[in-house]
Amino acid sequence: MVKFKKKSLSGSSKRWIQRHYNDDLVQKAKKLGFRSRAVFKLEELDNKLNIFYKNCNILDLGSSPGSWSQYLKKRGFKNILAVDILEMKKIDGIKFLLGDFMSDEIQNKIISIFKNIDIIISDIAVNTTGNKKLDSFKTNSVCLDVLNFSKKNLSKDGKVLCKFFNGELDKDIISFSKANFLNHKIIKPKSSRKDSKEMYIYCTS
Repeated sequence: MVKFKKKSLSGSSKRWIQRHYNDDLVQKAKKLGFRSRAVFKLEELDNKLNIFYKNCNILDLGSSPGSWSQYLKKRGFKNILAVDILEMKKIDGIKFLLGDFMSDEIQNKIISIFKNIDIIISDIAVNTTGNKKLDSFKTNSVCLDVLNFSKKNLSKDGKVLCKFFNGELDKDIISFSKANFLNHKIIKPKSSRKDSKEMYIYCTS
């Protein structure tokens, strides 16, 4: 049982902390030295889709706290650029760019660092408000921007894996993927929490 020192925490916040504390994958990630349970989602998706390959240039969007970049480094990949609006503790061998992916400034910096982007992975989700329609709209708007950026900047035979939520704009994401990529798949990892509406769309060009 978790003991809460802050009396001002809401009931929903306390329930989230309690669930997080009791989560087996949270504990497993800690034991293995990963920064979050999200590593198991990428591992599962990679095993299903065989996303990465030797000498590929990888853009990791929404990277903080860094478990996806940790996974990539552990697998031996070296050409990795991580980007997040939040600080990410240094990982040796990983380039990190602090800033908002949605801004032209950051996108231009990405392009200047990576002349060729082979694979884009995005675990970006906006801070939740409790309004499910608004939350899915905002996160899915980002997903559409990631897909649009991928369409314009991926190298030939490039790949993009991006988080989205079931809800507002999810049909737009699917329509955009059908119209602009050679193939697409939608997957919900088993390692996602059961009550989560998160899904991942995987597209190849």
